[in-house]
Amino acid sequence: MAGIYNPRQLVYNYRQAGHGAARADAIRYAINQADLNNDIPYMIFFREELCDEASWFADELDVVTVFPELLALLDRYPDAGVTPFQTGSSHILDVLYIYGHLLDACTSFYQIPYEDCIKFHNDYKKRWMACGRGAREPYHFFAEFYLESGDMDNAKKFLHKLKASPVEPYDCVACAANTEIKYYLLNNEKEKADRIAKKIEDGTLRCKGGLSDSLLRMKQHYLKYYILHGNYEKASKTAYIFEHSGSEVKVHNRWASFMCAYVHARPGRGLRIYKKHWKEWEKESDQYERFYEFKDAACFFKALKSEKDTVTVKLDADDKFPLYNKDMVYSIDSLCNYYYKGAEDIAKKFDKRNRTSKFINELGMSFANAY
Repeated sequence: MAGIYNPRQLVYNYRQAGHGAARADAIRYAINQADLNNDIPYMIFFREELCDEASWFADELDVVTVFPELLALLDRYPDAGVTPFQTGSSHILDVLYIYGHLLDACTSFYQIPYEDCIKFHNDYKKRWMACGRGAREPYHFFAEFYLESGDMDNAKKFLHKLKASPVEPYDCVACAANTEIKYYLLNNEKEKADRIAKKIEDGTLRCKGGLSDSLLRMKQHYLKYYILHGNYEKASKTAYIFEHSGSEVKVHNRWASFMCAYVHARPGRGLRIYKKHWKEWEKESDQYERFYEFKDAACFFKALKSEKDTVTVKLDADDKFPLYNKDMVYSIDSLCNYYYKGAEDIAKKFDKRNRTSKFINELGMSFANAY
């Protein structure tokens, strides 16, 4: 009968949609229906589903707005039952997993105050350890946040705590190794990073029994490193691995980085990537991702000018293009400046929040090494 609330059917409906905005919208509808019917288990479950979908495939900003609602429900109804779509007898472990997405969002959005980021990390640690678990996972999140914020002293401190903590059966040793690799690359200690990377490449360290995810995450760190230091030969080879990985996970598809990496080896491919993806970068809400997209686009156009020995490019863009003109011939310098200024604006906001100079330094170094 039409109009009858059926939460199982709602789950079936949104899981028929592909990952991304359409599924996220369908989950929002499910949340609304559960709220109207005061169905506590599904009010919690649907919010878990939306946070997970938003983090991996849609708009991560949804995690920032939806997760506090989820946490409030859990605190208000600690004995809420679970749905048939969940394992176990409690929501707490699922919610702690989702909490990790909120901690990731602290890296993604400068709009979240620094004090709130630290508060979230401390609250996560308290809730995590209240479940009888060790501090290794909270230390991992702290180390990642400080690395991405540019606070290398605190990053080193929490990385040391992470390594000193006993490994639990549920821990991912490859993820921790990737954080250590990132630390050494950011410190320009590549030889140390390389020694750990070999253990991921040969499968000694892998994510929860799988190799591909840990390997791709590691390659992300190296791709950033190569672009930062102007090693476009290795950047191009790394980008090629990503393009042929077959991963549908959004965090592995760094198209702006691929474009930048190809500027000398495959400039035509780089331009095709730009023409296909520039609209996505304009709409990007994740400010961390937008910074790297704009930074890499600026570096690409700077290097492209010398590679092609020309001052203009022809782009078949519509009137939504930020520098649109009817001739569709664009100055490479204008494109470079547009993306540089966009990246610079974001860099200043992140650095102001984080009280460091990491983002502006990365922009300056990457741009200087793009030639």
